Amino acid sequence: MREKTKRIIQILYVFFIISFSIGGRFLPTPLGFFTVSGFSMYPTLKPGDLVIGVGTYISPYKEGDVVIYCRDISTCIVHRLMLVNNTYAITKGDYNPSNDPPITVDSIRFKVVGSVPLLIWLPLAVASLIFIFFPINPGKGFKQPFVLETFVFLIFLLVNLAYLTIYVLQTPPALTRIPLPTVSLATLATEKGYSTIIIDYRLTGLSIRGVEECLLIAQSLTTQCSRYNVDGNRILVDPPAEFYKQLYDNNLSAFIVKLTLSLDQGTLVGKYPFVIEWKKPVLVIVNDKLVLSNPNPVPIEIIGYRIRSYTENPRTLHVDEVIEYSSSGFTLQPFETREIDLAWTLSTSYVEVKYIFMNQTFTWVGRLGKQ
Repeated sequence: MREKTKRIIQILYVFFIISFSIGGRFLPTPLGFFTVSGFSMYPTLKPGDLVIGVGTYISPYKEGDVVIYCRDISTCIVHRLMLVNNTYAITKGDYNPSNDPPITVDSIRFKVVGSVPLLIWLPLAVASLIFIFFPINPGKGFKQPFVLETFVFLIFLLVNLAYLTIYVLQTPPALTRIPLPTVSLATLATEKGYSTIIIDYRLTGLSIRGVEECLLIAQSLTTQCSRYNVDGNRILVDPPAEFYKQLYDNNLSAFIVKLTLSLDQGTLVGKYPFVIEWKKPVLVIVNDKLVLSNPNPVPIEIIGYRIRSYTENPRTLHVDEVIEYSSSGFTLQPFETREIDLAWTLSTSYVEVKYIFMNQTFTWVGRLGKQ
């Protein structure tokens, strides 16, 4: 019965070690045990430390936590989480000069909750191995087969590991500081009535080589930029007139410029929001002229206009003469200003203009009085 119990304990011991050390690399185990093999997390973690991780489905992680992610079954990394969103995460070793390449959030398997130094966990592990697999009979002591040899070997192993830990592994290499290239957005602007979009960057240690892709996106609408140009740290984008017409016809004002830039040290993908303020056409009567101005980058349809002009007798207060004139419509081109002569009208005139704006019909009425 004792032999059977001993065998069960040995099997459970081996199962525990394999499940939570090796199995944690590819199975969703609640706990994971890993040993540190480098100085990337020095001095938080040192080579030989036993790291204890809790599955991320049990203990959620956040920026600043130390996490464990696995690239494959043989390579797992213990680093600090610097940035995380719904798609990717960026980590960094405390002793490393720069961030790691982005990883998917699915590859993060554990959140580190504690660590045990090598000089503590290794003797305990060796002692447990001896106790479970090489139990000593008090009556026989070291006279049992292989017990003395096992102790001598383990003492030799512990001495060498202690020397390695204290004098070799605990001395990190010189910290190398590498100036990191940085990129940030300086300004977003438009020129010439939205005919040119300007995206200005602040670059340190980087330069823009070219534009790999330029897209204009508004809800379900996606259009290629018609022209773009690199001007130092600025990207000048000329959206096609058809894109603005699509926005206008669909009563949309917000859109995004998506750029994929080729840099001398990588690729930058950015999305930049813009909003067009659609404005009604400006109609005003000045110096016997009807002036119509379109402040938008799309054409405005003028349905037509009508003029009713008359002369009023100041003595009788009766209308002596009436002239009515109607004109068919026309298209007021983007940023166009058009003048209609009203010098021929009589002393008092009313001008009615109908136009379409944002798929609705509007009527404007103005009065012209002559002395």
